[in-house]
Amino acid sequence: MKARNTLLMLLAVFALPLLIAWVFTLGPLDWRPTRTVNHGVLLTPPLRLNSYGVMDATGAALTLDAVARNWFLVVLRNADCSEPCKGLLKIAERLQIAVGRDMHRVSLALLGPDDNALVPGGQSWLLPADGKLVDALRHATDEPQLDSALLIVDHQGVVVLMYPPTEEGPGALYDLKRLLRASAR
Repeated sequence: MKARNTLLMLLAVFALPLLIAWVFTLGPLDWRPTRTVNHGVLLTPPLRLNSYGVMDATGAALTLDAVARNWFLVVLRNADCSEPCKGLLKIAERLQIAVGRDMHRVSLALLGPDDNALVPGGQSWLLPADGKLVDALRHATDEPQLDSALLIVDHQGVVVLMYPPTEEGPGALYDLKRLLRASAR
């Protein structure tokens, strides 16, 4: 009798966690949160800029010279950098200053079809002519037209978050500070 109780206890110790995991993942309980805490559009799956042929200002394949804890604020622009694009550039500059002591970990970049417009203290990246990256971003956000947007890109060139041209800054600042805090470890 004692051996049977021991066997049942041992079985319960190993089988009970598996049963609980099954109930939470495949069972009737939906435990996942209905909303996220980020203010921007979280791109799932994240888009890698290199796989879409993004180039640096010289026309060579984009290679980011960044350390693992650095982030980029990238303004996606159309050919002429209209008013929403200029507004996003100003917001990106303010965001870089607003992160305070982590300012050195945030770089600015402008992503467009040519390198005519330069970012003060930032980089200029070139979009390939095929438009696949813009199509992928448009598809990720269900936007019919995408002329400009603010992107948060990690040190490997992966677009993590995207903000519409109507972004005024506080939501992006909150998200950027969270990313900087999480990557500081």
